[in-house]
Amino acid sequence: MACHHKILYIAILFLAATQVASAQNDKVTGSVDIYKDFDARLLESNKINLSPSLPPIDTNTKKQDYIIPPRPLSIAYDAPKLRPLGMKSGKKEDTYNGYAKLGAGVPKSFWGEAGYYFSSGKKFDAKAWFRHHSLNAEKSVENQRFFNNDALINANVYLSENLAVEGNLGYSYDRYHYYGYNIDTLSFSEERTRQEFKMLNIGGRLYNSERTDADLNFSVAPRFYLLNDYYSNKETGFDLGLTATKWFDEKHPLRVTIRPDLTSFDDTSKQKLNNIYLQPSFTFHSDIVKIKVGGNFASNRDEFKIFPDAEITLRVVGNGFQIFGGAGGDLRKNTYRSMSEYNPFLYIRGTKLRNTEYRNFYAGIKGDFGFLEYSGQLSYATANDLALFQTDFQPSGLTRFNTVYDTAKITNIQGTVKVHPFDALIITGTLSQNITFNLNNEDEPWGLPRLEGNFNGVLTVLEGKAKLRGGLYIADGIWFRDVEGITRQKNALFDLSVGGNYYFSDNIGAFLDVNNILNNKRERWFNYPVVGLNFMAGITARF
Repeated sequence: MACHHKILYIAILFLAATQVASAQNDKVTGSVDIYKDFDARLLESNKINLSPSLPPIDTNTKKQDYIIPPRPLSIAYDAPKLRPLGMKSGKKEDTYNGYAKLGAGVPKSFWGEAGYYFSSGKKFDAKAWFRHHSLNAEKSVENQRFFNNDALINANVYLSENLAVEGNLGYSYDRYHYYGYNIDTLSFSEERTRQEFKMLNIGGRLYNSERTDADLNFSVAPRFYLLNDYYSNKETGFDLGLTATKWFDEKHPLRVTIRPDLTSFDDTSKQKLNNIYLQPSFTFHSDIVKIKVGGNFASNRDEFKIFPDAEITLRVVGNGFQIFGGAGGDLRKNTYRSMSEYNPFLYIRGTKLRNTEYRNFYAGIKGDFGFLEYSGQLSYATANDLALFQTDFQPSGLTRFNTVYDTAKITNIQGTVKVHPFDALIITGTLSQNITFNLNNEDEPWGLPRLEGNFNGVLTVLEGKAKLRGGLYIADGIWFRDVEGITRQKNALFDLSVGGNYYFSDNIGAFLDVNNILNNKRERWFNYPVVGLNFMAGITARF
């Protein structure tokens, strides 16, 4: 208020001075009286209180339509590559497409083998292979000689849409001689003891090379063979395998196979042995158990047989200790091909081709500890019309064998082991023993061993340039009937062998094999002793 008074006083003085000056100019005189100081005030106002409020919430749902025009994106880029850090790459092993082996030995023998692999990217691959093995030990046993020739061509063509076509063409030409006679009193020319087997194999397969989007695999696999021998016996076989597999959760397969298997044999009369198989199965996999449930439905000459196809495996301690058990069965065909491959000194004329109705029940343990793999099982089997091989003494004095059939009940125990104590050494062994072999009609299981064992070891030295091998094969004596009809058993087999190979360079090497060091002359077939001590040496090449 003091400031206001000062301003008011100044204004009055200014007006007064102006009036004095004006009066002086106009010669007018007067006076001003001040009764009260000026007091300016503002009237009091009433305060208005406002309370703001939010509008009510809209709870109505409205459907919004968005129209987005399609706009395909095309982005090309290289997939990222993941590489471990701080890991030193290992040495890359050399690969070779070709292989060859040539060798000769004593008694007079020869080995020749060669093979080559072809490929053209991911569209085509093929392989060709040939092997010849011959031996002539007639200086010790007249007409103890043979040769085997085998050739194979295989090719795969990979088409679009995961389809692939496979073709196989094989041919074998084998010659044996009937040297099972008394060489002290009898002698035969090479031509009179000769037997030959010539066989052509043709096969194919249409299949999916990769699993389809529907996790379905399929295969159509026809196979055909034609067999002729030196005595004009002839056999043909045709097998068509139709298989489809559906995978569930990428690890549980449901598989169905339909397989007609047709055989025709012709010597002095014609025989047919035709089987048709339907084989469905489903396998369930989990971390601790694998269960397979299926069946084998077989038909022959309007006779229908049902066989189980089931197995369960329980992982007790991971892969190290597993328990398994199962049941299986089949109609096993006894054809001229299968029987002559087992016994090349067979006399087929008058032999009836039959199926062996085989059923097997088994249980055992197995495991894999990395350095040790093992498996052992106990089984019980029944075999109706089991093929046995009994001696047949020809009027000429030659010993040959006839096929006889019988029903057998067999209890068997067997085991396998593979030991890998360190990188350079691998030891493997198998042993099979028929504990009981009960037959309905025959006295003994003619031609079938009760005990067989095979043990091998391979040691790699000199940084992989050389390998040393050792092997032992054992088998009990085979039961037979001699000329007088007396049941006898020959001596057992104890075959010890050693060998090795060494590569002088990356491509050229040499090998040496010494077989039957103990010079065992066991007769696998009566009157047919095996070759005694023998060895073979030669060269190998890879390219």
